[in-house]
Amino acid sequence: MTAVIEVRSYTRSRPTSLKDSMNARRVRIIVSIAVPALLLLLPFVVYFVDQTANHGEVPRNVSVAGIDVGGLSQDDATIVVKAYETNLQAQQATFVVSGSTYDLDPTTVGLTADVDGAVTEALNQRSGGLIGGFVPWLNGFTERVDVALVISVDDDAIDAHLDDWEQDAIENPAYEGAIDVVDGDIEFDYPQIGEKIDKPAAHAIVSTVLTQPERETTELPLIDSVPVMTRADVDDAVTTLKMMVSRPVLLYDEDQNLVLTVKPSEIADATIVEIVQNSPPQVNISLSVDRIAEILEPHREDFELPPVNADFDVDIETEKVAIIPSKNATVLDPGGVAVELLKASTSGTATGRLVFTDGEEPEFTTADAEAFGPIELVSEFTTKTPGVNRVFNIHLMADTIDGAVVWPGEEFSINEAVGPRTEAKGYKRDGAIIGGEVTCCDDPANVGGGVSQYATTFYNAVFFGCYEDIDHTPHSIYISRYPEGREATMGFPGPDVVFRNDSDVPVIIRNSYDGNSTITVQFYGNNGGRTCESERSERFNYTDARVIYRPNAAVKPGSEHLVSKGSQGWSVTVTRVMTMPDGSVIREPYTHHYRGAARIIEKHPCNLGIGSCPVPTTTTTVAPDTSTTTTTTATEG
Repeated sequence: MTAVIEVRSYTRSRPTSLKDSMNARRVRIIVSIAVPALLLLLPFVVYFVDQTANHGEVPRNVSVAGIDVGGLSQDDATIVVKAYETNLQAQQATFVVSGSTYDLDPTTVGLTADVDGAVTEALNQRSGGLIGGFVPWLNGFTERVDVALVISVDDDAIDAHLDDWEQDAIENPAYEGAIDVVDGDIEFDYPQIGEKIDKPAAHAIVSTVLTQPERETTELPLIDSVPVMTRADVDDAVTTLKMMVSRPVLLYDEDQNLVLTVKPSEIADATIVEIVQNSPPQVNISLSVDRIAEILEPHREDFELPPVNADFDVDIETEKVAIIPSKNATVLDPGGVAVELLKASTSGTATGRLVFTDGEEPEFTTADAEAFGPIELVSEFTTKTPGVNRVFNIHLMADTIDGAVVWPGEEFSINEAVGPRTEAKGYKRDGAIIGGEVTCCDDPANVGGGVSQYATTFYNAVFFGCYEDIDHTPHSIYISRYPEGREATMGFPGPDVVFRNDSDVPVIIRNSYDGNSTITVQFYGNNGGRTCESERSERFNYTDARVIYRPNAAVKPGSEHLVSKGSQGWSVTVTRVMTMPDGSVIREPYTHHYRGAARIIEKHPCNLGIGSCPVPTTTTTVAPDTSTTTTTTATEG
């Protein structure tokens, strides 16, 4: 501006021409326009310079919660405001509740300040861009802006402190009354009004105090605490309790025809009364499950049922196998009984149900049975059963074994399943092979005579079922009604018939008989697709009959009486031909020697070295007729 004034003064001192005069006038016009313009632009120039110099700082005259941060960088402003937050967290706040003083550590209620948010808002004050920010910039010289600092606290934590203070300081809280059953008598008190902290107001006071850097001791307001229970609630509960302990309650289980009588004293002893303060208010009457369990304990043995394994039901008429489902143990349910007893004791009938629940699972469940897949008839064998006592014995053994299940991998022994054949078990005497000869019926071994026929029938079911033969013994002499070389005899403890279930599916043994005519043994299972056939060799290795001498005083000394001429023995080989599912063949030969019936000859004892022979007399005697031959056929009784 000075330079301009100096230029105007210099032109007036020189002589002018017309041209110079015109130039001087142009200069004066420019100066008169430029000077005011420069004066108007000066504040903008200062603004631009100030904005450039102070870029990234909080504008002047800006504070956060009363703390001046104008002119500070973002980091410096953050440090200043963070220090303010730390100060708020460090100062204890003191409150008074009903005369008791409590200090509150702000960190226990999660006091935090939004420092970053407040600093960011401070930085953005008086913004508006390079042009639009000019007026706010000007206002910054005369107007102060205070940015609020948002303080956060945990409302639940404050409420927890208020609850603790109330419980500690209030000596006369609301009394909800009391109800109890003592030795069968109903005792009760009615509710009464007390004091409590005004929680909404106290909460607001605590929250406000915590935002203040300077904190004074503050008393929290109290209000009346009205009990949620009413006198009518107590009266109704007392009426119900009197009904509960006024008479015995009968609990039934109609399926098992069971009844349990619960005495009033037992009900009273198990009764629990609780005053529930939620909405709507109520008296909660229940029965102690533990006490009910003690009442039920003496009755468990009579009322509860053990677990029942799944089983197989075989219909021999249709040859179909169905699964009989398993059952878990049935046990008394103290919780369920408690609910039912409460219902019954508060009703007019005083009767209810005995409640049971599932207990222990059985060892063999329905799912276990189903996992074996289909079970069907694998093999069967039938033999004819002549006789009376022997047929009775066969039927008795068949009934004992009928329905037996042989699990995969298990061995089954007829002797183990049946045990000794005794008259105490019902077995009768009949013919039996004793010492290689058919004998009947004074020997103890004759008790159960004839059961070898069941053993033979059983063994053939094993044979054609393709199951593993562990032990069997054919008769010592051949009996024509049995398959030659493919039969079995019995004794105790041996001979025995034993097989192993070498399949992956149980074997179910079913026995049936057609009156006194036949006995049939069936094996149900699944042997994996094996099939078995029988091959028998010609007889070979013939042997002569054994000779047995027996004393008979009726036979004339020096002579013989032929009782049985006997028969030859021989050997025979039976081969089980097993065809596997893949077509391969396994041959299992078994050779047995039948020794034949003995040749039995009777002699006078003296000719057998027993005593001395009688002295001959002159009396004429008639010698026994030794020309007659008596032949007996050995039979399995």
